[in-house]
Amino acid sequence: MNEHENSQLEAAVHRELKALPNLRAPQSLLPRVMEVIEQRATSPWYRRDWQTWPLPLQVISMSVLLAAFAGLCFESWQVVHVPAVVSATNEAGGWFRVLSRSLSTFGVVANALLLAVRSLGPLTLSGIIMALLLGYAACVGFGTLYVRLAFARR
Repeated sequence: MNEHENSQLEAAVHRELKALPNLRAPQSLLPRVMEVIEQRATSPWYRRDWQTWPLPLQVISMSVLLAAFAGLCFESWQVVHVPAVVSATNEAGGWFRVLSRSLSTFGVVANALLLAVRSLGPLTLSGIIMALLLGYAACVGFGTLYVRLAFARR
C-alpha cells in the first residue's frame, strides 16, 4: 500500500467510527464502581497496598523484612559449614563429576561421528541411509507377516 491509499483508508475508518452512535453504560455499572471505590477507601490499612500504609509502619515493616533477610543469609552461611552438609555436598559433587565426564565422553563420540559422516562422500552417505530405510521397511514387513501368521485361523 502506498501513502495515498493509507490516508484514504484512515479517513474512511475515521468517518465510520464517527458515524457510530454513543454506547450507554448499564444502569448497574455506576453503583458497582462507586461501591468498590468506597470499599477500598474504608478498608483497614493492612488490607491496602504497601505504598499506602502510614510511613512509620512502612519503615517498621521494611526493617523487619531486612532483619529477617539478614538472619536468613547468616544462617544459610552457617549451614554450609555443618559436617553433614559438607559430606553431602562432596558426594553430590562426585555425582556431578561423573555426569560431567559422561557428557564430555558423549560429546567426543558425537564429534567423532560427525567427522566420520563428513569424511564420507554424499553418495556413500545416501547409500547408507537407503540401506537403513530398506532394513527398517523389511523389519516392519516381516513383523507384520509374522503377526498375521501367528494370529491366522487355521
